Amino acid sequence: MFRFVGRRLLTGSVAVNTISPKEALNAQENILDTLSPRKITEILDKYIVGQLNGKKAVAISLRNRWRRRQLKDEHMRKEILPKNMLLVGPTGVGKTEISRRMARITDAPFVKVEATKYTEVGFKGKDVESIIEELYANAKVKAKKVLEREREEEALNMALDAVYSSWIIKQRGIVSDSLAQTEGMTSVEKNDDADEEDVSRSAKRKSSGRRKASHDGEGNDQTKGKSKDEDMDETKDELQGSDVVDNVRPFLMSSKVTLEYFKEHYKDIFKDDNVTVEIVAPQANQKPLLSGGVDLQSVGILLGIGSTAPRKIMVTKTVSEAVSLMMQEALGKLIDENTVNTLSRSLAEEEGIVFIDEIDKVVVDPSSKGDNGDVSSTGVQQDLLPLVEGSNVTMKDGSVISTDNILFICSGAFHAAKPSDMIAELQGRLPVRVELKPLTEEDFRRILTEPKYNLLIQQKELLKTENIEVIYTEDGIHELARVTCAVNRQGQNIGARRLNTILERTMDTYSFNCEDYAGKVVLVDAKVVRDATEKLQKNVDLAKYLL
Repeated sequence: MFRFVGRRLLTGSVAVNTISPKEALNAQENILDTLSPRKITEILDKYIVGQLNGKKAVAISLRNRWRRRQLKDEHMRKEILPKNMLLVGPTGVGKTEISRRMARITDAPFVKVEATKYTEVGFKGKDVESIIEELYANAKVKAKKVLEREREEEALNMALDAVYSSWIIKQRGIVSDSLAQTEGMTSVEKNDDADEEDVSRSAKRKSSGRRKASHDGEGNDQTKGKSKDEDMDETKDELQGSDVVDNVRPFLMSSKVTLEYFKEHYKDIFKDDNVTVEIVAPQANQKPLLSGGVDLQSVGILLGIGSTAPRKIMVTKTVSEAVSLMMQEALGKLIDENTVNTLSRSLAEEEGIVFIDEIDKVVVDPSSKGDNGDVSSTGVQQDLLPLVEGSNVTMKDGSVISTDNILFICSGAFHAAKPSDMIAELQGRLPVRVELKPLTEEDFRRILTEPKYNLLIQQKELLKTENIEVIYTEDGIHELARVTCAVNRQGQNIGARRLNTILERTMDTYSFNCEDYAGKVVLVDAKVVRDATEKLQKNVDLAKYLL
């Protein structure tokens, strides 16, 4: 009876009160309600050094989205389109990081792609419409999280109801086993008592014989009698230890534990108790296939001989683990897939951000016309036009995504080509153009010290796990910035990414020989940095003369 109750709690029909996509978007708006462009820039300053123009452009675009949603006139809202951006600057100056941080601030669906992955329709390679599919997949993950937060409390109550019923069943099963074991031990005790009485009567009949025995023999018989009596006493003590009260203690406890008490203490008192619950069996990655790659299960369902119902299995887990599993089961019942798809579509259309990196690699320099790659590169730009301008893209599940209000941010270094070499139609779809400046030595110093989780703090915390305390002196920090700037100038300029190379080269001795430095203080000054990076700078100088 109890097993049926435990299953019914999650398998019966559940009244699902889903939230509308508009309500979900309003929840997203609450984040931007208090974020003016100046405040957004201040948040970005905690993680990104410099590039104020880029931060301002991103902050304004975010706030414009919020302003558009505040308009009462729906027709006016449809006319206002996002101002797509083109970020121009060398690699490693913060183009990608600005966009990624912007998406994190608003928790918006965000996808970063490289333009070089895509080819013109008809050529071998990925189609540009797959960009929207990736964005939709990202929005789907966020939509599920939004809906799960809305249903978390309800799902927890359902899970606790099911686990409590299973816990009661488990406790009563323990009682049944204990009582059966107690009855067996009681019968053994009765037989032992009868044997003890027989031994006593036998001892009385033989008492006269013991008196006539020799002194040594009498002593030996008494010793044997004593040892047997002591064994009897020990047996009684063991039987008394297996008391009926001890065996029915689980029953007494389970009868007093109410559902409310269980819900209050499932994280502490009952967390390690074992329960048996029913869950949906994990689906195998590989389904049985017929010749030709046809799914055998799908064929069976079409013929009416298969079943679409998921297979259930019984698993034994601790209470804490069972609650987590049953919460997932409950959320699966409470959250409708159609609602997830609808909310995902709304999030992708209204909040989506697409960052297209390396856009300059599909821009052809006019002086190089006639190369084989011209048609394909120009074709990628032309294929991007409908997405950036606004079009409808059909997803694999049948959902149709409108790209009218998706914010597109393109970026590139434009070493070989110039932004003006892009096709005119695409230039017109990227009205906001921001040029990011190359990083200076002072910028590198600030990157090492100012961001919230800068590289120096990361290194300190990593080596602290090895009981090594690292101290960076002021001249050591300046030397790290100077060497980084010098190596970028002499070799390939990779911007702030070069800091990782210089810092790792400086710290690799301490990281590798961590046993030798355990319990010590490591002082990183200018001399330590110069000695560690001396060979690196020489190799950069020689690399210019090597084929």
